[in-house]
Amino acid sequence: MRFDLNLAAVLEAIMMERNVTRAAAALGMSQPAVSNALRRARALAGDRLFLKVAAGMQPTARMLAIWPELHRSLGMIRASITPHHFDPRTETTTFRLAVTDSLAVEAVSAITMRLRAAAPLSRIAFSIHTNANSLAGVERGTLDCAVGMFPALPRHMHVQGVRTDQYICVMRRDHEFAQRLTLERFVAANHVLVTPSGNELGVVDGWLSLQGHARSIVAVVNHFADALRIVAESDLLTCVPQSYVEGYGRALTVKHGLVTCALPFETERILHKMIWHERLHTHPAHQWFRALVADVCELPAAFGDEAVET
Repeated sequence: MRFDLNLAAVLEAIMMERNVTRAAAALGMSQPAVSNALRRARALAGDRLFLKVAAGMQPTARMLAIWPELHRSLGMIRASITPHHFDPRTETTTFRLAVTDSLAVEAVSAITMRLRAAAPLSRIAFSIHTNANSLAGVERGTLDCAVGMFPALPRHMHVQGVRTDQYICVMRRDHEFAQRLTLERFVAANHVLVTPSGNELGVVDGWLSLQGHARSIVAVVNHFADALRIVAESDLLTCVPQSYVEGYGRALTVKHGLVTCALPFETERILHKMIWHERLHTHPAHQWFRALVADVCELPAAFGDEAVET
């Protein structure tokens, strides 16, 4: 029995979709044809490769071991035979992207609409972002690129800065600290932390620790809108990106009578980065798509409804 590239493409599609039916649709094949190809690949590998579970298809340890090289090799083959002339109007690629939640509300819709207008035959699949999950997805090949803060990256990962921002403090308009927020008052107050990852500390806590201070976090939520609603009804404080408050969150701050102020200690501007793997670095379709994503994320309009780790 011989291995052919069709089997590799089928394994790649199942790995990325974790579902035989969706893999067949992505490949433009029938489901029986994909199932038959999987049976052939299993016989060649001497392993089941994927196990059927309630959520779909779960890769075996053997499949996880061969996946990085298989996916990298297919990417290199595609890049080597892709015509230098790239026409987005005829492109049929499914682009997979994760965007940090503070940019997601506006960025997701803007990217989708631009892609539909310029590349109507392509598809876009968004994933929920955390720094760790997005980095792992780009490494595995289940994501083509991701936009987040990414404080540490491996050397082989490509990176492009796309947007800067800064954190500010938000509180009730009639809060006792609203007129003057000092470091002592900030530390003495109770806080709402916004984080999609479930971590109990954010970048603001890192800045505080450098100065020998810590704040009291009494609530951890996943969405900025939830944090604003909580502080509107309590004496709690929260820290959010300035662009969020000035844009998408402005209606909430006005509705709930909230005020903002600068953080009363030394901070840094945060940098949102787009990352992608070497295997897609020179691929014309993905180069074009990354330029589209960067352009959307660089726009001065405010983004976000979900969370970055604050």
